[in-house]
Amino acid sequence: MRACLLTASSVALLASCSELPSAPNTDLGLVVWAEVSPAVVRASDSLATLHLRVYARNPSTHTINVPGGPPYVFTTDPANSRNIWGSLRIASSTSALNGGPNVDWWGQPVYVFTPRETQYNEMIVTVKQWRSRGWTLAAGVYRVRGWFNAHEGTPATLTVRQ
Repeated sequence: MRACLLTASSVALLASCSELPSAPNTDLGLVVWAEVSPAVVRASDSLATLHLRVYARNPSTHTINVPGGPPYVFTTDPANSRNIWGSLRIASSTSALNGGPNVDWWGQPVYVFTPRETQYNEMIVTVKQWRSRGWTLAAGVYRVRGWFNAHEGTPATLTVRQ
């Protein structure tokens, strides 16, 4: 019995130390954020693979329904898009929305988040693909920006070294 209590308290402690956002940062009641892995990459490593994700989490104890489409409205600025699941954009020193590969996700009439549920979508791209699609990848700091249904969340940082 004592081992179970220790294990349960250890799990609770680890969960409380997590960097998982907990307070809603959108007027939908959802927590939205972007992540990139790895967070540091070399521009010279053409085979380096980046995993870019946009997360949406329902931190509440009730279900949240967000209208989807059709119709789906896609714009160059995700803040003006409507009824899509989400968007991912890369901000560079020269462009707030078009500094690297980007993607929009869509396809449901209603996006349903059960209590405490987290959903995500992912774009995987190599350094070689980044360049072959026409974007410059210079040394510096990039912001990975994510939206859920036109609501921007907390961005992630990607550092590119030579």
